[in-house]
Amino acid sequence: MRRRRLPALVLLLAVLAATALTAVPASAGGGGCHRPATDARGTTLALTELCFSPTVLRVDPGSEVTIVNRDTLLHPLSRPGGEWYWDGGIGDTTTVRMDAAGTYPFFCYAHPGMVGVVVVGDGRGSGSGVVEAAATGSATAAGAELAADKAAPAGAATTAGSGNGQFPVAWLVVVALAALVGAVVGTRLAARSRAGASGSG
Repeated sequence: MRRRRLPALVLLLAVLAATALTAVPASAGGGGCHRPATDARGTTLALTELCFSPTVLRVDPGSEVTIVNRDTLLHPLSRPGGEWYWDGGIGDTTTVRMDAAGTYPFFCYAHPGMVGVVVVGDGRGSGSGVVEAAATGSATAAGAELAADKAAPAGAATTAGSGNGQFPVAWLVVVALAALVGAVVGTRLAARSRAGASGSG
């Protein structure tokens, strides 16, 4: 009778684990934007739903661009080479000026694939020289060392709600899967132990 319950228990736990995995939000995987790219002119680059909005922002040389985190997660931003860094706290804003024509890519340390670009002028040029114009919250200018020091640890990139004190969803899934494996192994060991005890008696 107990042997019949084991497959049913394993199947039930597998279904529960699969349900938990499908309920995990995209942010728990550390991924980036899952929407189509957008292209617009303006002066505001918003961070919403793990996306730069717009994905491509077009401005004139010398323009000031305001970057605002409207998401419910931290988005520590930088540029290739670590020329600029921003803590990207929830609700924080920073304003940068881009004087030279070129392409200025930005990325989020905590969410791989979350990238955006500001195209200044015709996009031709070095695309270097981001100047901090104004900041609210935790905006800073820094080199590569500061960016590396403040970047979220690898584990933090796979958590949901890490900035607001919630237990990381990804760890809950890992714990659930470990419990499932432990239950299966424990049940098999107990069955072998009982079989050995009844065979020797």
